[in-house]
Amino acid sequence: MNFGREKRLMLGWLALLAPIPLPFNEVLEWPALFVYALVVVFFLHRVDRGFEDLLPNSMLNFLGLGYLPVLFFDAQVNFRLGRPFTTLLHLILFLVAVKLFAIRRERDKWNLILAIFFLFVGSMATSSHVTVVFFLVAFVALMLYALATLSHLHVVAAVGGGRPEADGSAKAEPALRAQMPEPFSARRPIFLCTLLVVALAIPLFATMPRVREPFLLGRGGAVGMGRSTGFSDSVDLSLTSAIRSNRAVAMRLQYQGSVSNAADLRFKGATYERYENRNWYRSQHNEVLIAGGDRTFYLARGQDRDRVTIFLEPLQSSALIVPVETLSVTADAFRTLDRDSGGALILRGLPRRDTLRYEATLASRPPNPAPPGNLPPSLSGLDLNGLTPRMRELAVELMGEGTPEDRVDRLEQGLLTRYSYTLNFVGRDGQNPLEDFLFVYGSGHCEYFASAMVLMLRSQGIPARFVTGFLGAEFNPLESYYIVRQQNAHAWVEAYTPNRGWRIYDPTPPDGRPVVAEPSLRLLATQLWDFVTFRWDRYVLSYGAEDQQSFFEKVRARLASIWGHLKSLTQPDEGDEGEGQILLESGSGVPEAKAFWRPSSVEMALFFLLVGTFAALVLWLRRPVLTGELAYRRLRNRLRRIGLDAEDSLAPFELERRAGERFPDAAVALRRLIALYVRESFAGVELDDDERRELRESLRSILEVVKAQTRKQRPRRSPVPASA
Repeated sequence: MNFGREKRLMLGWLALLAPIPLPFNEVLEWPALFVYALVVVFFLHRVDRGFEDLLPNSMLNFLGLGYLPVLFFDAQVNFRLGRPFTTLLHLILFLVAVKLFAIRRERDKWNLILAIFFLFVGSMATSSHVTVVFFLVAFVALMLYALATLSHLHVVAAVGGGRPEADGSAKAEPALRAQMPEPFSARRPIFLCTLLVVALAIPLFATMPRVREPFLLGRGGAVGMGRSTGFSDSVDLSLTSAIRSNRAVAMRLQYQGSVSNAADLRFKGATYERYENRNWYRSQHNEVLIAGGDRTFYLARGQDRDRVTIFLEPLQSSALIVPVETLSVTADAFRTLDRDSGGALILRGLPRRDTLRYEATLASRPPNPAPPGNLPPSLSGLDLNGLTPRMRELAVELMGEGTPEDRVDRLEQGLLTRYSYTLNFVGRDGQNPLEDFLFVYGSGHCEYFASAMVLMLRSQGIPARFVTGFLGAEFNPLESYYIVRQQNAHAWVEAYTPNRGWRIYDPTPPDGRPVVAEPSLRLLATQLWDFVTFRWDRYVLSYGAEDQQSFFEKVRARLASIWGHLKSLTQPDEGDEGEGQILLESGSGVPEAKAFWRPSSVEMALFFLLVGTFAALVLWLRRPVLTGELAYRRLRNRLRRIGLDAEDSLAPFELERRAGERFPDAAVALRRLIALYVRESFAGVELDDDERRELRESLRSILEVVKAQTRKQRPRRSPVPASA
């Protein structure tokens, strides 16, 4: 029996699966993977047809020499682009593809497995999306199955021929071959080993020493996350985007206090002072902020009302998004910030590939910055670029006479009531989008409303600026945090009046503002996925030395708590000052009460999930093997329930005859099931795996026929007359 074909097929499938995540991680080009996959698929096709395409040594030498200039050119290009890892991947792919067609000795197979494993390591090292977990589990299971199969075939070949041939072929004696287990009989231990590997990987990952911050090869992370459109530093009114349908998460927030209305939460991202040629531009005169020893940036004075922890996802922006009520920001990831003339915060010199964590203290209302003073128009909110005479006349009409505060309110109300919200811009040329919005179409999105209000306020000498950020947040009950999505991006106005100072105005109609989704099953599923991705980003991608130290401290504290509780049970008379007692310190430093570890709701849910999974696994492993007697008993009980005379003393062939007359469509399956039952019960022959599979299929076919025919023969209820 030739085992070389089975080994080559297994190696081909491993080679095909290993590099799949690489193009998604942007470290390998799709054409390179496509060519490699074509070569491997061709190899699998040839092996499956029984051909052995072994490349001669001369061809191997020719291919190796021919690849040298390709390797040199590849290295030059990728090193210039800062992607040396891509050159290494190209080399490994070439070696694997060539080695598949040059397997001569047994050790060649193990060398090929080592090269495939390097491809797998490269795929994992460059992956940052949570779905790579499924790839990891699938590849580990296939790798374990491949190793078990290769070892199995090697042993069988050795048993049959004394020593396997170079290509793994040997003729096994039938008697010895029959005693060897089939490869598929190892599925259960392979399944258990895969679970064991994954279970051991979790504590190993948590306890493996961390020296620096996490490091990922390649770019990765952004693929499949829906970040192609969303909040960015640029505002071009001639362009439209599908941001309202983009449900990618922009940031997550955990408030220490309560939130009265999540739909009214407003987060500032950027302020713009100058409008020119359909674009808004940020001021280049920024103030540099330096954090103090406590790594805190103090932005305004006021009484702290609340504190929020923010997890900001990578955006197409350098903005540090904060609530409009922010008084100070505390972060470990950066020591300097830029603040523009409108108070928006700007990050500098940070690789925005990972989730950014920081905290903010909040006041009860947005702090009021200093008045414009004698600043130049480009910084005081009075730049008149983009203003037209028709817009000035409309501003006078809408604002009327009165105090500046009343005039601003009238303009805001006029835009709210006279114009409508739309995202349909088909047919608009975009040459003068604000004039088209105000005088031609009468509809636009939030950027049009805010832009028009800013320019018309400036035409009347009222300082104003264009602001972008996010409006509204969605509460996730799985861990009590609020989610701000890309579709929550919004634009509004900040205007200055003598009696109010700088104040927020939102001229966009309510139907055009971001809306918080209503509770539904779909929303719950989305929030569950957000919870998983957040935990992945927080405790896998961003897991560093500080997290590891915190992990060990929590483990030590809980072990001490459990130990103290156990000692209190064995020594109940020692009083409250015993060595094993654990006291909770209040804010004033006074011991409040003896505490024992109480698991959180998430920990309880994970515990019950683990117990349920283990119980289901035990029940699945302990399920009875289908034998001929068990299948015959199930068939007889089913026939008895539908009224067929099938007493225990009835002979098997008589049962076959009666059931065949009642259900002729199941006659073939009945004959096969009864034959297998008689062979096992009366001839004493144990059924093999193929016969058990046939037994299961026969029983299923019979039961389906019985169910379908019984349903057809069931009498239908006659309709009840109306007079009854």
